Formats: sequence, C-alpha cells, structure tokens
Amino acid sequence: MIAWGKESATKSDIVITQADIINLIRSKGAIFSALLILSKKMGISLKDIQHFYVAGGFGNYLDIESAIWCGLLPDVPLKKVKFIGNSSLAGARLSLLSHPAYMKAREIAEKMTYIDLSTDTDFMREYTAALFIPHTDMSLFPRVTFK
Repeated sequence: MIAWGKESATKSDIVITQADIINLIRSKGAIFSALLILSKKMGISLKDIQHFYVAGGFGNYLDIESAIWCGLLPDVPLKKVKFIGNSSLAGARLSLLSHPAYMKAREIAEKMTYIDLSTDTDFMREYTAALFIPHTDMSLFPRVTFK
C-alpha cells in the first residue's frame, strides 16, 4: 500500500501488486540484458562507456542509485549518467530547424545496425540472469551491497 484512497488525489488506493513487481523485474532484466549484449557485440565493456545517457519521460523520474542497485542500469560512476529528456522529440525538432542537424541525423542513421535480440541466444541467457536483483553475476555490480 502506497497511499489509501482518502490520502490520494484520485480518492483511489495506490498499491503495488505482485504483478507490478514481476513486470518491473522483467523490464529491468530486458533493459540490462540489452545493454550488456549490445556492448559485447560492439566489443566494449560497460566500463568503457564514457557517457551514459538516460532518455525519455521514464528516465526523468529514475533515482540512478536505486536503478543501479536493482540491476536496471549498469554499475557505472554516477557522474557518467546524464538525463537528456525527450531526446527523440528534441532530435526531430533540431532536424527540422537546422540543415546541419538534419545531415548529422542522416549520417548517424546510415551507421546504425539492426540487432534482433529476440532471436539472440546470448540475450536470452543474459535476460534470465538479469531476472534477479541486481543480477546473478554480482561482479557486474561491485558497488552494490546488502546490509
């Protein structure tokens, strides 16, 4: 129970259910596994990433330390994490208003590679390992401790 109806603006109880927790664990497992597999396919370690950009509306509300602790985001120094808001909207706006920005977006698009994680056996193995909090491989989360 987060809040009783009499305490909420909608007058409805605000609760976290078992289904909510299961969905959170599955989502964090998919996100972390995708990060791990994509970095491996690029031949880099998550530790090699200089800047870790968190985009979108959901990202604006993340507590980075909690996201690392539960295994949603990799255990990177907090100074590497930057919130960039709605990056797709900002990119579309810039592409419409600036020819150089449009050309840069085209250049980036031409360099992109499609990777189908749904058929990747390594992804499924990593996903299963990431369904634990924070992960079955604690060496990926050296700063996470349980008291």
